[in-house]
Amino acid sequence: MISLTKKQREVYEYIKNYLDRYDYAPSFREIAKAFGFSSVSTVAGYIDALKEKKYLEGENHVARSLQLTPSYDERNFSIPLLGTIAAGLPIEAIRTNETIDVPRDMMGPDVFALRVKGDSMIDDGIFDGDFVIIQRIAQPKNGDIVVSLLDGENVTLKRFYKEKGRIRLQPSNKNYKPIYTDKVTIQGKLRGVIRKFA
Repeated sequence: MISLTKKQREVYEYIKNYLDRYDYAPSFREIAKAFGFSSVSTVAGYIDALKEKKYLEGENHVARSLQLTPSYDERNFSIPLLGTIAAGLPIEAIRTNETIDVPRDMMGPDVFALRVKGDSMIDDGIFDGDFVIIQRIAQPKNGDIVVSLLDGENVTLKRFYKEKGRIRLQPSNKNYKPIYTDKVTIQGKLRGVIRKFA
């Protein structure tokens, strides 16, 4: 397989996910909006590169004509496994250089995985040793399960609630108390969970 740049891979995975969901390709304008590109000509450059590397095929200047090249229609993708996340008390972020395979429907721009340590989210079906698939976002909605960075170095997985004058990070286990803070950095929100059995 011819290697792709990080952004080429993200664009390709976005198109794959879109095709899987809607059964037709996204428009160049939709791709530009998803990635924050200022011009559809930027999208055209990525599409041309993906065609040249034989990941995509389709007629030039024909709307929504993109298709996956059959030999590259993989069932799974590798995404970065960035480290361990606390589902319990916050722990220091631990970085790794590993990857993990995930199904196509968990893909999207800026997706990564974390290994769960702890049992504070068991009532949401997230257990110690699971892998959570996270999509980077800046502004979560109340009730979203998010990765939160506390004090610039400790990370935790909790439900997010914005309350008057503070933020509540709520566990899904009655044995744990909520974390209250007025300052938190949201690293992303939960997209899926993968459990591996020995």
